[in-house]
Amino acid sequence: MKKVLVLGALCALVTGASAQVKAYKADQMTNPNSVAYALPRTVVKVRVVAEKESVRVGPYARFAQKYLGVIAPLADKDIYTIKSATLCGVQEADPAEVYALDNPDKSPVRIYDPTPEGFVAAPLDGVEPAGIAGPIRKGVRMRGAGPDVISYVECDTAFLKVPIDKQSTVEKSAESMAADAANMIFSLRRHRLDLVTGEAGENVFGGGLKAALDEISRLEQEYLALFLGKQYRQTVAREYNALPSKDENTLVVCRFSDTAGLLPDNDLSGRPITLEMTPEKKAEASPLANRNKEIKGGVFYRIADMVNCRLTDGNRQIAQARMPIYQFGVVVQVPVTAVK
Repeated sequence: MKKVLVLGALCALVTGASAQVKAYKADQMTNPNSVAYALPRTVVKVRVVAEKESVRVGPYARFAQKYLGVIAPLADKDIYTIKSATLCGVQEADPAEVYALDNPDKSPVRIYDPTPEGFVAAPLDGVEPAGIAGPIRKGVRMRGAGPDVISYVECDTAFLKVPIDKQSTVEKSAESMAADAANMIFSLRRHRLDLVTGEAGENVFGGGLKAALDEISRLEQEYLALFLGKQYRQTVAREYNALPSKDENTLVVCRFSDTAGLLPDNDLSGRPITLEMTPEKKAEASPLANRNKEIKGGVFYRIADMVNCRLTDGNRQIAQARMPIYQFGVVVQVPVTAVK
């Protein structure tokens, strides 16, 4: 709204001319009273949060069905799942839309606003500038060299070792040790039942009973892990910068694999995570855009178009947002003639 008011004021400004304020492509700047400015472009920042679930096989996994009656995983594996994603737009200078502005001090109104980002006029409401950043190639740039770890559930991946019978000169086989571990599990369960029912430990009560039951449960889980393995979860996030183009309504932001997680957009081993953009095409209907052919000199501005953005994983929508994107808008000329 702020930009529209400024543009309206510029269009209504008509005075006698002794010095003209005008802009043109900054290929050659010969006027010593000229300044250069760039029109803004929009970068869509995409943040994807995924969860990694890791499974580590127990040393006696192949004996789980025989001694415990359950089927245990027989191979280590990592499983990734996309949990959430967010979309937001930021602004930066467009190197393809750089103009020279002659005699900017001849205007009685402030027609340009130099910023560290290098573009003209005030930013749109709710859209923050991207700041001074490195070059972004057409398409997607991944921020950072690795994922940001949001949370990590600590888990001891070491397995309890069942001691062999030191009175024997022959080392037990893996199956024999698995049988010992299974017998220990059943023994712990019997002792827990005896404590709960009062069959054992008549003087064990209160805090002592709770401590004993907790220790039995801990030992049981350690022995069960020898058969069933161990699991832990890790939540990670990656941030991508997508640069929209007026000629493309769909961008591959990154790729995703259930076994490898978030991958770069050029890694074909994963399925694409796409950003679908549907412009509303309201900027083209602006009165300023329709007057472009009538104006032979003036100041160049860029009007953003509102775009409906969807981040999808196949047919599944991960995130959705409606935001102004300059690349889908129009570049207009505003006539500004003023006397100092």
